[in-house]
Amino acid sequence: MVLESAIGEEVIATNLKQFLLVLSVSLSVATLPQIFSWFRQIPYTLLLVIVGLGLALVDVRLVTLSPELILSICLPPLLFEAAWNLKWSELKKDLVPICLYAVLGVVISIVGVAIALDQLAGLSLTTALLIGASLSATDPVSVTALFRELGVGSRLVTLMEGESLVVLQLNNSEANY
Repeated sequence: MVLESAIGEEVIATNLKQFLLVLSVSLSVATLPQIFSWFRQIPYTLLLVIVGLGLALVDVRLVTLSPELILSICLPPLLFEAAWNLKWSELKKDLVPICLYAVLGVVISIVGVAIALDQLAGLSLTTALLIGASLSATDPVSVTALFRELGVGSRLVTLMEGESLVVLQLNNSEANY
């Protein structure tokens, strides 16, 4: 019993250290534009992607994510946020382009990534298609934040949020089977 408690405390301490490290890196990147004026021209979401790519190239793993964690904790708030902020009258008006983007756009994205990985990285077509399917869904939260920062029109925001909502809902329903 004491051994299980010690192992549990060690796991909690490790997870807390990882979380604090991710939080400190994210907050540091988000505050860079406030400190250095030349960073203000770059959206903070792009800075986060650049830092994430840099950490991946150096092979630093800040957090280990499981599929269950993503599907149970990360995906529902994304769906809720996209659905909450979407104007349903605009969604109904743009339903055809949204469905086309959600189906054809995702298929084109999957095939494009798969062909690129097959040709450039030499991966098998099956593996390349799997990676393409994993990367094809858009993240409505970061894209919406970037659109608002850039002052993009409301129709483009509605198309992107609607497409993301449909794709995320399809992914979520597939994961439940």
